[in-house]
Amino acid sequence: MSQSSISQGVFKKMKDSQIETKSPIDNNSDRLNENDDISFHKPSRYLKMPRKFLLNSLRLQLNCSIKRKKEQRFTLSRLELFDKQFCLHQIHHLYQKYLNFGLQYQIWSDDIVQIMESTESDKIQKSLEEYLILLKNRSNQHENELIIQLSSCPTTLHSLEMIDQRLKKLVRLHHIDLVRTVNYQKHKLKDIIYEKRLFNQLSSYHLAEVQHQAIDQITTIRKKQLKIFEDLTIFEQPIICHSLPKTFDDIPIVTYQNLFGNEANKIMQELKRRKLNDQLKNYELKLQDYEDLYQTEINIFESKLIQTSLNHQHIQADIFMTLLKCYFTHHTNRLIRQIRYKEACLHVKLVRQHRRHLLLKQQIVDVYPQIIVDVPKISLNRLQLDYLSKSRPNYIRSNQSSLHSYKHQEKHVQQEHKNIMNVITRYLICEHHIPLTATIIREFSQQLEASLHQQYMIPLSYLNISRTRKELKLMKSIQHRLKKGNYNLRVTDKSGVFHIGNSVDYEKKAEAYRQKTGTYIELDSNPLWSVFDKVIFFLNHLRSKKYILSWQLDKMMPKREKIQLAYLYFIPKSHKAGTPLRPIVSSMNMPTTGISKFLDKLIRPIFDKHARSTTIIDGVDLIHRLEAYTTNGHLIPKTYLCTFDITDLYTMLPQEESLDILIEFLLQYDYQKVQNIPIDIIRKLALIVIKENVFVYENKLYRQVIGGAMGSEFTLTLANIFMWKWEKQLVHRLKVSNEIYGRYLTWFIEECTLHIMSHFRYVDDIFFTSNDSLECIDQMLDEANNFHPNIKLVRQIGRSVPFLDVLIENRKGTLTTSVYHKEAAEPYVVPFGSDHPGHVFRNTVDTAITRAVRYSTTLFEFEEEIRQMKRMFLYNGYSPRHIYRRSLHYSVNIY
Repeated sequence: MSQSSISQGVFKKMKDSQIETKSPIDNNSDRLNENDDISFHKPSRYLKMPRKFLLNSLRLQLNCSIKRKKEQRFTLSRLELFDKQFCLHQIHHLYQKYLNFGLQYQIWSDDIVQIMESTESDKIQKSLEEYLILLKNRSNQHENELIIQLSSCPTTLHSLEMIDQRLKKLVRLHHIDLVRTVNYQKHKLKDIIYEKRLFNQLSSYHLAEVQHQAIDQITTIRKKQLKIFEDLTIFEQPIICHSLPKTFDDIPIVTYQNLFGNEANKIMQELKRRKLNDQLKNYELKLQDYEDLYQTEINIFESKLIQTSLNHQHIQADIFMTLLKCYFTHHTNRLIRQIRYKEACLHVKLVRQHRRHLLLKQQIVDVYPQIIVDVPKISLNRLQLDYLSKSRPNYIRSNQSSLHSYKHQEKHVQQEHKNIMNVITRYLICEHHIPLTATIIREFSQQLEASLHQQYMIPLSYLNISRTRKELKLMKSIQHRLKKGNYNLRVTDKSGVFHIGNSVDYEKKAEAYRQKTGTYIELDSNPLWSVFDKVIFFLNHLRSKKYILSWQLDKMMPKREKIQLAYLYFIPKSHKAGTPLRPIVSSMNMPTTGISKFLDKLIRPIFDKHARSTTIIDGVDLIHRLEAYTTNGHLIPKTYLCTFDITDLYTMLPQEESLDILIEFLLQYDYQKVQNIPIDIIRKLALIVIKENVFVYENKLYRQVIGGAMGSEFTLTLANIFMWKWEKQLVHRLKVSNEIYGRYLTWFIEECTLHIMSHFRYVDDIFFTSNDSLECIDQMLDEANNFHPNIKLVRQIGRSVPFLDVLIENRKGTLTTSVYHKEAAEPYVVPFGSDHPGHVFRNTVDTAITRAVRYSTTLFEFEEEIRQMKRMFLYNGYSPRHIYRRSLHYSVNIY
């Protein structure tokens, strides 16, 4: 037996750790002299990197310059010794476990038996003990070398103890694969020993040959199922790592571009996603088939075992089945852990491959949500485009505060401490009447400050520092190239991904929008301070006349040092032809912002109260109403499902008319005052919000003369009330046709035809059902389209329509619902690599599962949605294990 045989079987796949351990066993000798020339360790891969890069990594890890050659030699030499010592400790720990478990249970793992080429317990024990002694001696030798090396430590290196600690952390960082392998082998050893003990207990029962064959058949079924599960796991990893198999790129993108032009990328992406979905579905169906077969065979075996047993042996049969099921479960879990280990190793390999592939210039189309490049030629490389595709709007770069100076971090800690203490002390004083000078508050404040300091100031590993700096550098390079190329980077309106467009093209579309709608007029001078003075004068006047109270004045009063002119920007509607733009006014610090927020909190609860019957809160609310509609017998095979929305509702609101409707709404529900503010004063407050909507765009000043700012709180409430009036006109037209407003839902009943309508509104989207003919519905909507010149409808009528995120279908009088994914929406969620708290990722998966459960009428639709949900999370970097754990957690909580 060669001297390297002991570790060869365990670490043969651990190429990254570069470890070669030697066995004390030799074919010609039972013992091996300790002085023989045996190499326990090959230089680790990271130690072979260019000296310049290695020293740079050390500087980041140690937070020390180490410029002198003597410092560098000392540090590198010490790092190499720590590396050898760490690897030896890991190997020693593993083989000590082998020995301990073998002596305790008198069971040796198959790995050790195969390496030793012997099943004799004494021989295996003796070889392992000798090997452990040899490992220990070599480890002690390295420890002595470290102690001797202290005498040559340069005086310029301070705090050697801290340097040693950080060097050890560096070594561990570079041997994560080794640690993973050692931990896996330890758990595998425990599993095998426990499994063998169970097997020995089962062997004490005397079974017939037919029963042995049945058990072998059940075991074979489970192994085949786990082989498919392993294939599925291996298939999922390239999806996470954005490295799809080559079979997905069998048709060159040029071929699609020649056939479909600008739509080629989208078509290829959709085809790949469907292909992925089909393969995932195929794996899942096979897994389910084997699971059903496995359960069937288990049940058949158990029933036959009980039937063939004598009455007094029923208890033994029950015990045997309990042991057998326990054995099968443990065997399955062990194989699953083995698959998960392979999955982790493959993940590391694929991530490295993906980084290399990004440097290639080959053009490919990936399945995960990608940035939309709406320019003929872009100066960004694949690495930069891939970063924008992965990061997306919700992405948070990790450890951003570490790039700031110590002074800046200290200031941030103090601010965080102040904010938290303000909330805590206010609660303790108000709820528990604890005085501010109490000892408990002072002690808590000190502990909180120390904890914040530790969290913000703790040194990061050089890998985290390097990643943070690389991300910042990459982000700045993207900003530079976008600015140099005169590009605009925006978040799309529906899909939630980034869009790159030409600034000149944006300006042309913005000008076309202004000319088309006439919503904005250009101003000659900056109106900010005149608006500020007007608001101050008006609010003080109202207070002097006692129309508003002091606290209400404080809520609405702008702060001179904080006010800023609003600015207009556009977001692209990439899902529509020509990529039109949606205008958004950011007015967070305008003089009228306080009034807008105040009016919204004042009026919105009233609207919510009185318009609840015609308001859809969410998809679940809609489904509940439709279920009641069906239960009451109103859904019949000829029932039509109808939706329509209002085009540019917010920006096309007639200002004066909207305010008149606001007063009409309040008067109809007997509100002469709201929180002691007369409704005519409310109208004046709303008028100044609507009329004084001024902003800057491309260094030009504008005032909005039609509608309200899309981005202002009060605009939404005013639009809702305007729709309330418009909705009343529609109800009135239905009543003229002998329709009446029902109860529970907003019913419209025409007595002569007995057709029933239920009508709901959701901001500018409307859903209703109708038992009338298609021609009558179209005529009604055509007339509604002429109610107001600024209101234009876009309709959809049929037996199956989407509304919000629900797909509603009338299948010959049977209501079915499922989750609806808009065609323009990309499968995007918070990326798993983002620096969000852990509960965000858990809640994201839980929410998706909950929606699938609530919306899906049939099991088939539920399974389809879960499959699509899983693909979405894989696209965004979520591990299959995380998805599975959340699914299991959800099912446990349900039942």
